[in-house]
Amino acid sequence: MSTVCNCPFDLDAIQDQTWIQRVEFHDTIDSTNDMAIEIAASGSHPPGPPLLVLAAEQTRGRGQRGRRWESARGSLAFSLLFTHGTPMPPRRIPPLALATATGVAEALSQRLVANSVSEARLKWPNDVTVNGKKICGVLVEPLPPAENTPAAVVIGVGVNINNQIEADLANRATSLATELGTNAPLSDCLVEILEQVDLQVEAWSTGDPRLHERWNRTCQDLGRQLSIETPGGHVEGTCREITPDGHLVLEQPDGSLQTVVSGTTTDGQSI
Repeated sequence: MSTVCNCPFDLDAIQDQTWIQRVEFHDTIDSTNDMAIEIAASGSHPPGPPLLVLAAEQTRGRGQRGRRWESARGSLAFSLLFTHGTPMPPRRIPPLALATATGVAEALSQRLVANSVSEARLKWPNDVTVNGKKICGVLVEPLPPAENTPAAVVIGVGVNINNQIEADLANRATSLATELGTNAPLSDCLVEILEQVDLQVEAWSTGDPRLHERWNRTCQDLGRQLSIETPGGHVEGTCREITPDGHLVLEQPDGSLQTVVSGTTTDGQSI
C-alpha cells in the first residue's frame, strides 16, 4: 500500500529491489516514527517484512533522548516497522541500532569512496559520521504488545543527502552532497541504504560475529578520549571497544576498564 503525492522516490524500485513489500509515503509528516507507531497500534501490519514509512519532509522528528531531528526536502527520513510475536528484550536494542547505522554507513561509503572521499564511520551509540561530522542518526523504539496487537519495533533513520546544512551546524553536521560536491540521486540512495540495512539487520538477528568486527573497524571513537553523559552521571576514558551487546568500553587512567551501556558522547581527541 502506497500513498503518493509529489513523490521524489521510485516506490516500485523500492519494492522490487529491496526487502520492502509495503510502503507508506507522505509528502510532509510530523514524524515517521510516530506514524509507524500508530500503524503498529492499529494492528494492521502483520509479521514478516517490515513496513516502510517514508516522507519527503519531516517536521518533528526526534533522535536519542528526545532531541529534535528535522528532515528537510532532499534528505532521507524513514522508519521501518517490524511486527513480532514476542517483545524484544531491551538488551537487543543497542546492537540493533548499531546494525542499522552500519548499513547506512556501508551504503554511503560505496558512493564516498568511489569519489575519493573518506568512508562513513560509526559514532557510538547510533550515529554515522563523515570526516567527523554527523550525517545520519538512528532511533530504535520497541513497542510492547497491547490488546489485539502484537509486539513491534520501529527503527527511525534520518540521513542528510541533498539537503542544505544550516550555517550554525556546519562545523558538526554534513550531507552526502556536501562531501561529494554534487547532489546524489535520492531514490537510488534510499534503495542502496535499505539493501545494506537488510544485510546488517539479518547479521544482527543471526548473531553473525562479523557484525561486531565491523562496528569496531568503522567506529570513529576507538582510541579517542571520550566524555560521556550517562543516565548515572558523567564518565570519561579512552574508547577501547564496542562490545557485541553494543556497549562502549572505556579505559581509565589506571588501566581499568569501564563498560558504558548508554549515553551521549562528546567529540574526542585521538591519543
